[in-house]
Amino acid sequence: MKTTRREFIKGAAVAGAAFVVPNIFTKSLFGAAAPNSRVNVAQIGCGGIGTGYHINTLKPMADVRIVAVADAYKSRRDKAAAGLNQHYGEKDMVKAYADFREILARRDVDAVIIGVHDHWHIPMSIAALKAGKDVYCQKPLAVDWDLCKSLRAAFRNSGRVFQFGTQYRSMGSYRLMVELVRNGYIGQLKHIDQWCRGVAWNASAYHVKPYGSATPAPVPADLDYDMWQGPAPMVPYTVDRCTNWGGYHCPETSLGFIAGCGIHELGIVQWGNKSDHTSPIRYEGSGEFPKEGIYRTLAKWDVKCTYENGVTLRMMDVETAKDTCQKYLGGPPRFDGTIFHGTEGWISVANGHQCSNQKLWKTEFKSTDERLPVSPEHNRNFIDCVKSRKETMCPVEMAIRADTICHLAIAAVKTGRVIHWDPVREQIIGDTRAARMLTRPYRSKWRVW
Repeated sequence: MKTTRREFIKGAAVAGAAFVVPNIFTKSLFGAAAPNSRVNVAQIGCGGIGTGYHINTLKPMADVRIVAVADAYKSRRDKAAAGLNQHYGEKDMVKAYADFREILARRDVDAVIIGVHDHWHIPMSIAALKAGKDVYCQKPLAVDWDLCKSLRAAFRNSGRVFQFGTQYRSMGSYRLMVELVRNGYIGQLKHIDQWCRGVAWNASAYHVKPYGSATPAPVPADLDYDMWQGPAPMVPYTVDRCTNWGGYHCPETSLGFIAGCGIHELGIVQWGNKSDHTSPIRYEGSGEFPKEGIYRTLAKWDVKCTYENGVTLRMMDVETAKDTCQKYLGGPPRFDGTIFHGTEGWISVANGHQCSNQKLWKTEFKSTDERLPVSPEHNRNFIDCVKSRKETMCPVEMAIRADTICHLAIAAVKTGRVIHWDPVREQIIGDTRAARMLTRPYRSKWRVW
């Protein structure tokens, strides 16, 4: 295989009508023996999402080879590499790295999957784009919102492919719901209810209740804690910090589940409202933060947002949503969800396929109706777009605009004031204190962007 994958795609483009790269690649077209078809991927982050989701989804794909892994935990990266080498049947083919930057320096890596915790998402994404890699970045996007603009600039200058990890857009039930909303089958869209889990949802899994141990503890021998904390401020290690929940709920490294879980549903909210290019312009609400432990992101919230087109959005934690939403869902809402309300009905896929008229789910679309792109699966969509150079299901601009909603909702709760947002200039209007909340301090030694 003397010709590189990029040269192959370039040659195909020159051939013009003689060869057209399809949007979805089938096994028969790009099987294991197909010339120059393989995408070399590196997995950064080998925890639950990295191994349980990305690696397990990608490794059966005949046109994908995971060639490198990285993690701050030596045991995790070594285990992931060993499992992949066994799967591929090639000893030491997959390399394990302590520092992700060594992966970015490899010329044979086409794309990276960033499955680390929130505070590393944008720094690693920018570094990867600048290194010429296509990027799949897990959600949410930013802890420091100001870095969103840097990510946008890096993406535009790179010519690379970017996929945001809000995989609901690759699920058929969500796509169908959004098509019904966008084509007016519930009338004119007026209001959207959206909710998700809060910091208390998995409290039974925390080592120290109710909100994680604040007592300093020895760092495990196989953990590079300095690397794990990365650009975030250095704080003492505790038994609850470098866990799944610590990565989700510690305010030094996360916005909490309002972003970590809520961003999935906000991606659907934005899709249904045709607002991937913007964000609501007004935010007002209240909420509660834990006062003990280290998990001090939002526990409860109730925020009303208003779009420029007049559509309103109510963001809630799942407990707050019970009183509002259970009358539509036939019971209390479970996990995370969205309800679209129109002038002629409502629709939701929370608690199953729910709507004001069950006949909606059997709608036969007209030839003039807008139909949305179909994705076979979110990782697969990313690989297909790496090959075709087409836009992914969840591109950069969509990611930034949805992420913005989380930051501004949190600012509204923290200040107790109405937050006005200019979506064109991307600035908070007339509130310097709230504006400062969009920027985080970082440790300069880990400024990789």
